[in-house]
Amino acid sequence: MCATSRRSSASSGPSSTPAWACLRPGGKEQLQLRGASRHGRCRQSRHRFAVPRPDMPTRSTRDSAALALALALVAAAPQAQAVDFVLTDVGKTPMSAQQYAGFQAAANFWSGRLTDKVTVYVNISFSDLGANVLGSTTTDKTTIDYSTLRSRLTTDARSATDFSAVSHLQTGPALSFLATQGDLTTRLDNDGSLNNTKLVLTTANAKALGLTTVNNAGTPDARISFANAFANSFAYSRVNGQVPGNKTDFITVAEHEIGHALGFVSGVDDIDFCIDNSAQCGLGNTVGRFENAPWYTPLDLFRYSAPGVLNVAVGGSPYFSVDGGATSIQPFSTGDYHGNGWQASHFGTQATTLMRPFVSAGQSYDATASDLMALDAIGWDVSAAAVPEPKVYALLLSGLAAIGWLRRRR
Repeated sequence: MCATSRRSSASSGPSSTPAWACLRPGGKEQLQLRGASRHGRCRQSRHRFAVPRPDMPTRSTRDSAALALALALVAAAPQAQAVDFVLTDVGKTPMSAQQYAGFQAAANFWSGRLTDKVTVYVNISFSDLGANVLGSTTTDKTTIDYSTLRSRLTTDARSATDFSAVSHLQTGPALSFLATQGDLTTRLDNDGSLNNTKLVLTTANAKALGLTTVNNAGTPDARISFANAFANSFAYSRVNGQVPGNKTDFITVAEHEIGHALGFVSGVDDIDFCIDNSAQCGLGNTVGRFENAPWYTPLDLFRYSAPGVLNVAVGGSPYFSVDGGATSIQPFSTGDYHGNGWQASHFGTQATTLMRPFVSAGQSYDATASDLMALDAIGWDVSAAAVPEPKVYALLLSGLAAIGWLRRRR
């Protein structure tokens, strides 16, 4: 699964290039991304949606009741107070009713989970993408000062997850974190340069935080397309919550892609690619070449490697945490080129989450509690009744609830 970006800022106009998602020979599906972003600098990264490797351990979804509820609601109409997804078919050949219904089911799933009163515009299509190309996704992005984002996250806080997340955000105008340098070493980066003071976020995420009022179908927040050549590889609907064993669940794929558009992305991927491709990224070859531009995202504010240690380095053992690193909710993937072989804009591979980097044929699932907590933390308002929290989070959430209660008492 993949996403590229089109960045906009006060200092430079937006730019855009397509992303290509490829099917790996031998039956292993791999969404391979090649695109451009960041003020004309090129990046290459992959969001892979693949069958798991033979040596890869996996776990089933940890709360079957939650999954059953999600499957039951996936085709339901959006709630009155919910994100409104406007899907526009822009393909040369109109999608079939079944294909469009698959996209709509994915959008309705998210509308049933997120209560923000915003409109997200998504251009969708099936088109001829070339040999071995399965699909493509692009998302619009913008930049913002860290201090402004922190203020908006604090103002937007509604849930126990929110209250814990914002209470553990670093104070001041600049972030301090472990980061990868141009020579692949890792150091504490706290020098207050642009990569410490500014963040990148998708325009959909910016809408959720009230940071933009732009609502224009002509400037979509995301563009998602899939290849005509592989249209028969997808199952566009579920029967009793399942798809055939030889088919890829299109709804799962579409939900995942929308998740990236909503903000489940990491700047670690750009660093990972640009380490070996400075010329394509418009950078020099100095050790500190990543200092003078914004790279990291709201999701990266919750990327830890130990209690109190914010870690946006390529590789390592980062995990998602909303209490300053004290509790690991899910591991993150660590980089396609210099990490674990999976793009960092995903959870790890062992647990079955919507935002892990692959899906096996015949698998059907929706966003888990972990996926929803991540979107909650970066500024989306998640319905309290969306998905029951798994027991593994019971102690954590009781603590988060206490933080929220104390905050409201002040």
